[in-house]
Amino acid sequence: MNFKIIFMRSRFLNPLVFLVILLFFGSCSQDDTTITDIPDTPTEEFTLKIENDIKVEMRDGVELAVNIYRPDTEGTFPVILSLGPYGKDDLPAEYDPVEDGNINVSEYAAFEVSDPDFWVKNGYVVIAADSRGTGQSDGKLNIFEDQEAEDYYDLIEWAAAQEWSTGKVGLNGVSIYGISQWKAAALNPPHLNAIICWEGFTDPFRDGFYHGGIPSEFIDGWFQFRILESLSPTNAGYRDLPAEVAANPLVSASIYQDFNISNKLSKITVPAYIAVSIQDHGLHTRGTINGFQAISSQQKWLELYGRKKWEFYYSDDALSRQKRFFDYFLKDIDSGILNQPTVRYELREAYYKGDIETASNWPIPGRTLSKLYLDTSDSTLDYTSVENASHISYDATPLEDPELIQESQRVIFKHTFTKETNIVGSMKLKLFVSTDQANDIDLFVGIQKADTNGNIIYFEGPGGSEGQVASGWLRVSKRALDMSKSTEEIPFHSHNVIEPILPNQIVEVEVEIWPTTVKYKAGEQLLLVIQGNDIVESQESHKDNVNKGNTTIYSSDKYQSYLQIPIL
Repeated sequence: MNFKIIFMRSRFLNPLVFLVILLFFGSCSQDDTTITDIPDTPTEEFTLKIENDIKVEMRDGVELAVNIYRPDTEGTFPVILSLGPYGKDDLPAEYDPVEDGNINVSEYAAFEVSDPDFWVKNGYVVIAADSRGTGQSDGKLNIFEDQEAEDYYDLIEWAAAQEWSTGKVGLNGVSIYGISQWKAAALNPPHLNAIICWEGFTDPFRDGFYHGGIPSEFIDGWFQFRILESLSPTNAGYRDLPAEVAANPLVSASIYQDFNISNKLSKITVPAYIAVSIQDHGLHTRGTINGFQAISSQQKWLELYGRKKWEFYYSDDALSRQKRFFDYFLKDIDSGILNQPTVRYELREAYYKGDIETASNWPIPGRTLSKLYLDTSDSTLDYTSVENASHISYDATPLEDPELIQESQRVIFKHTFTKETNIVGSMKLKLFVSTDQANDIDLFVGIQKADTNGNIIYFEGPGGSEGQVASGWLRVSKRALDMSKSTEEIPFHSHNVIEPILPNQIVEVEVEIWPTTVKYKAGEQLLLVIQGNDIVESQESHKDNVNKGNTTIYSSDKYQSYLQIPIL
């Protein structure tokens, strides 16, 4: 995979060429869902005043650099703050109109943070800060660490005390700019009034570094092209995160204790608007939803969408709810946010096609956990359990190019729905498996959708417009469950012990399939894909595959393998 392409966008496009590209590919981003939420037109539009590289001293004397964008007028305004390592001065942030969608931002919008032009016009101060050791900030790089949260705390309190500030501060940002909010909010700074956490995982090990115990490739490219290329001239050093992660395949390692976010979530009490792309598997979907569930905030909202994440974050539709949220909690304006249902999600039908639904909580109340049993004799899935013993095998030998996979290298189980079926939530796959040659198995699981003629229906996903419904992974030697955290719906693997298997030893495993939303109409098919390599090449890609020879799946009255689906 070319991580340079993925992580480094073209910095300068000829404006005419860019316009032609946008017009040509605009149809890729057309919305089949009627959207009525658009940002309110401000009664007074403020012009922009910019102050670059203002140095702010932290509690230990290290100075961080911030850019301040504020209304060019007298008065005080609430503050929207972001802290992260990608570079506040890497302007303008440019996006690929095909991969990333049609994104309309000003020349002041750095990658994955609030666009100052929009917010300042609407009467807010926007502050973008470089993390320690990045951009123009001093000190040693400290992303994911507790020190980063303390820096965020100090910046919040500094911003609240400035003469142009009302003393109310909100946080806003995507991905790493969402992740950094969790720990900061857990410290409960006195002047932090609200957070908008957009795509922010909460369990670095399970969400980002090891999926089901299988090491992810993502961290290598991300660290090289997003972090190391953003280091400041005065950087005082950094941890080699990819090397540390590769050397520590168990969650008990000290690095994951340093980065732990999950154990701090219950301390968060500030109002929170949390959003994530339902298709951001292999990175944010799982952890962002878990964050929403775990925080103690009495006023919190969750939004799940099926669109390109940066396009959606900066869209009029999404900005309308971001603004409504901040207007209420930072400006005391009766914006109507309290009337919005707790959960807003897109029930997807296909790529950029779906309906907006709402609910009172997540998981959605009233869902039924139904089992579709695998019949390995004919590769089908059905609600009736199997009695006769059978098995099916596939060649699990690792491939250099996942796109070259052959029929013999995967198995696909099919279920045809006889009536409209809405699946909303997390699926679980229970399997009885063995390998004929190795002492371990890497399982790659995909849920897909086919029309009444058997043609695959694609969704927006991490790999682009040909994504699947949902993904799951498991390294069988890490199959041990933490029963204190596992539920009927979601298995929680402890990842603190490695249990190799013997050739031809049949073992029982449960695979967590990440949350999804999808509508199947009568006659459409659910496809369960199981293979020994990555199904989608993207941030879901993995390395150090342990498979050898053939992997076998069993079904019988003794070995009842099944796919559990949450039907709404």
